[in-house]
Amino acid sequence: MTTRNAAIFYEADGFKTNGNRLLGRQAAGESFLKGFALHSGVEVFHGFTDHPGKFKMFRDQVQGYLKKPAEYNWISANRIQELSQAGSLFYSGPSIAPFAWQRRHFNAGSFSLCGLTHTTCSAEAMQSIADLITGPVEEWDALICTSHSVRKTAEHIHENWAEYLKERTGGKPKVRAQLPVIPLGINCDDFEKTKATAPFVKKFKAEHGINDGDVVFLFVGRLASHAKAHPLPMYHALEKAAQKTSKKIHLIQAGWFASPTIGEVFKQGAEEFCPSVNAIFIDGRLPAVRQHIWHVADVFTTLSDNIQETFGITPIEAMAAGLPVVATDWDGYRETMRDGAESLLVKTQMPEAGSGIALSYRYSGGIDSYDRYIGQASLFTNVDTDHCAAQYLDLIENDEKRQKMGQAGYEYVRKTFDWSVLVPKYQDLWADLAARRPKEPVGVRRCANPLVDDPFATFEHYPTELITAKSILEYQDGAAGRVSQYSKHGLTRGVSHMLPDDEKLEALLQTLSSEGPKTVADAAILLGTNPRYTILFAGWLAKMDLVKIR
Repeated sequence: MTTRNAAIFYEADGFKTNGNRLLGRQAAGESFLKGFALHSGVEVFHGFTDHPGKFKMFRDQVQGYLKKPAEYNWISANRIQELSQAGSLFYSGPSIAPFAWQRRHFNAGSFSLCGLTHTTCSAEAMQSIADLITGPVEEWDALICTSHSVRKTAEHIHENWAEYLKERTGGKPKVRAQLPVIPLGINCDDFEKTKATAPFVKKFKAEHGINDGDVVFLFVGRLASHAKAHPLPMYHALEKAAQKTSKKIHLIQAGWFASPTIGEVFKQGAEEFCPSVNAIFIDGRLPAVRQHIWHVADVFTTLSDNIQETFGITPIEAMAAGLPVVATDWDGYRETMRDGAESLLVKTQMPEAGSGIALSYRYSGGIDSYDRYIGQASLFTNVDTDHCAAQYLDLIENDEKRQKMGQAGYEYVRKTFDWSVLVPKYQDLWADLAARRPKEPVGVRRCANPLVDDPFATFEHYPTELITAKSILEYQDGAAGRVSQYSKHGLTRGVSHMLPDDEKLEALLQTLSSEGPKTVADAAILLGTNPRYTILFAGWLAKMDLVKIR
């Protein structure tokens, strides 16, 4: 068993950015997988999937990042105990408790679980974080928090949930899992200029009327006022700055709209609220745009005011491309950017605690959707546009400062956020979790999951009598040669994947026919199977009218 490797729970939706819906978690997942492939140095890449086709996609994607063939191993949910070969299971989300319930059926100390936070404000995300308390998550498991801001949120959720449980049960539980802070990373080389960059930049500037001496601001991300960064503060601040400079200001918004209606609202808003600025909208999902648009701009800006934001990967990508950044002093942003060095942070204001109870009531009660809930919170959150305009103007009028800050960010990101730096931190964590695992096997519980117990335990009072290891199996006349008829028939093959081979069951029937009745325990010896599961097989054989039970 290794200590610095992990099986990757793989779904293409979490690790590929192809498609019409480009989400931050997909970009982060794709970036991580490439970084892990290039910098982990592991001998075997373990993929945890529920289908061999998905494992092939995992293998092909990882191999696509490598110059030499690598070794791969498929682990499925049916063989979850094989995760001990990898040491840990990495799940790119906070919901690791379901895997802990699965693990509880076996040796709970045989491997670790490692989750990762993205957004933390949805009911589903908060439930997953709360489940670290009530699920069988152990001290050799971890939920990586991408910022100290995220960790504070997780601790707040845990405190609220533990207090509730204390009210209900009289005892206040504690979180056993580790909550380390490790930021998201990028592959910095992906943001370097290539041979295709200069032609792209020249063509783009010509098409959009960008001349020498103009100043170009860039925003990259999903264009959704309710879910990412409300554009109004950016529009207002740029207009205020534009009124105080003689330079022509351009604003590129590279992203995508969920609907044409949203696109029209954004465009009309730009025309109305920053008429002095040339507002340019482009599809940020296009590969060429994603690679080269950074090098069209002079300044990157992102004024996040949304509780869904937890880290913010685009400012790091912008710095990797050598751009100075103007961003809000908000959650994880303030941890990834150093105000006055490679970035300038803008003041934000939020209503105090207790002011938003009506919002949470409407969301939890189903009155408002999740999108409406976070959108309303954003509309009550202020970004200081006077402060922002001053930061914009400072960079508009100072070419040298822009260059100096851009170079500082370029160097800072490579030392701090490149996956070559961060993958070893993941591996250090996995090694630490391995050291925390118990040296002796943790016993298997009869009731591994109290809410999804053995149905034949929960409902054992339903039948006339129970099938046990002492039950006697008696050959039913004419049964020989009929096993495959039932194991393959559409009416009766529903549990074929759990049965012994047809040949073994036929051999059992032949023995019952020639030697007479046998107990289920005797049948287990003949089949070479666990008596506990042989009871199941006996039930199926009786259901098919191949044996009688008495």
